Formats: sequence, structure tokens, C-alpha cells
Amino acid sequence: MTNTKNIPKGIGDLLLLITAIVWGGGFIGVSKSLDTLSPFYMIAIRFAIASVLMIILFWKKFKAIKKEDLLPGCMIGTFLFLGFTFQTVGALYISVGKLSFLTALNVIIVPFLTFVVFKQHIKKYNLIAGLIAVVGFGFLNLNQEAGFSVGGGELLGILCAVFFAAHITVLGQYADKMDAIVLAILQMITCCVLGFICALLFEEPPKAISMEMAIPVVYLGVFSSFCAFLCQTIGQKYTSASRAAIILCMESVFGTALSVLILKEALTLQMIIGATLILTAVITAEYMHVRSEKSETAKEQLIMNNE
Repeated sequence: MTNTKNIPKGIGDLLLLITAIVWGGGFIGVSKSLDTLSPFYMIAIRFAIASVLMIILFWKKFKAIKKEDLLPGCMIGTFLFLGFTFQTVGALYISVGKLSFLTALNVIIVPFLTFVVFKQHIKKYNLIAGLIAVVGFGFLNLNQEAGFSVGGGELLGILCAVFFAAHITVLGQYADKMDAIVLAILQMITCCVLGFICALLFEEPPKAISMEMAIPVVYLGVFSSFCAFLCQTIGQKYTSASRAAIILCMESVFGTALSVLILKEALTLQMIIGATLILTAVITAEYMHVRSEKSETAKEQLIMNNE
């Protein structure tokens, strides 16, 4: 954790809490946008706004982008685009509350992806968290009339989590090798370009622009993509990694709460139990991961001191 006299105590936690709330509101923005815009046009416009703002604010970083930055930046951006694609299309078929908790499963999936791709050992706590998440998924999709049922929307939500997990996994391989701002700019531009390509290929352009269309997309572009990124980046400098992980996990809780308040979505007892179990699994995985890293770092430092 970075300390500074100019930053009041708790400001990092506050910025991360704002990030989680804004991201939770992003699920509402997606749902409202789909009332007037098709999925790919919505993604394209959202990231066009974010890209322009990023370039304006970080013009020097943008000018300094090198050719060797393009491949990893575009590859990571592609995974991010696929994650948002499945999340956005999934919002057409399932409730925002359910989608927000299915999206949160990406935290559970990451260790299993790193095992498959990079042969990294899976920790016991990840297996326990994964089991809790599976039970939570079962409750989340338990219907009193039809019993356990998984439809196309749920599968899209799972695919969304898988690609967000892939995004995190690949990003982890380049985060220390590249400038974070450069990576963020390239990711947003990639999402914008791929969004417009898919929109032109598969969708008809909107015939008119209205306030009903503009407000949710502007929210997604300015707040969920641009401002939230800045709050997260600054906030994580002034709090511990474990606190940051737990606070950001609250995105799914805020997404569900706002869906009930704004969209008037209904919550069943089974959904509440399932959501609680998934949130427990996510927090457990994140917190134990950070503790494990701290323990390994302490052991390495002790060995170096003894030498």
C-alpha cells in the first residue's frame, strides 16, 4: 500500500467503493441501452466515448504507443470485447441481478484457466471457492415450478465470465511489461473497433438518436468505462490489495440492488441464497489469493535476509 500525506485516510477505499457502485449501475445502463440500441452498436458507441476521453486525458501516452504494444494490447482487448459481447447479449434473456452474479464467477474461473494454459498449481482454497460457487449457481437457477433450469441466457452469462477470466489471465502476463495506461487505451480502442465491425456486419444502424438512447450509453462510456477505470487505478494505490479485491467484488451486489430498485426485478429466496454463496466464493478466492501472495513474498524476503 502506498502512503502519502496528501491523501486522506480511507480515500482509496472510497474510490473503489465508487467504482463498484458505478460498475453495478453499468448493468442497468446495459439493460436500458438495449431498449433502443442493438448490442454491437451499444458496445461500439460505449467504447468510442471511453476511447476519446482516454486519448484526450492521456495524449502523451497515446502518442508514445509502440508497434510492439499493439499485438498484446489488441489481444487483451479482444478478450475484453468478447466478455462484454456475451454479457450484453445475455442481458436480453436473463435478469440483470442474475447476470451480475454470473459475471462475478470470472474470479473463480481465473485459477482454473491459468492451470490449463500456464500449468500453474490450483490452490485448495480455489477448489473450495469453486465448489461453493457451483452450489450457488445451482440455487441461482432453481425455479419452484421447473426445478433446476439453465437456458441460453445463463450460458451466455457463463461465457461472459469465461472471457472476462481469460482477459484477466492474459492481462496478468503483460501488466508488468507494459504501461498500464497504454494497455487501457489499446483495450478500449480494440473494443470500439470490433464493436463497429460486428455492428456493420450483423446489425442495422439506429434510424434516429434520442435522449432515451443517449443517456444510458453516455453513462456506460463516461462513467462505467472511463471514470471507473480512473477511480480503480487511483484507489488501488492507496489501499491494500485484499481490501480492494473485496470492495470491487461488491459490484454484483450493487448491480442486483439497483436492478430491484430501478428495474423492479423480483428476487426469490433461491436467488438470494445463490447470490450470497457466489459472493462468498468470490470474496474467499480473492482474499485467500492475496494472503497467499503476501505469505510467499514474506518467505522470499526471509530467505534473502538469511542469505
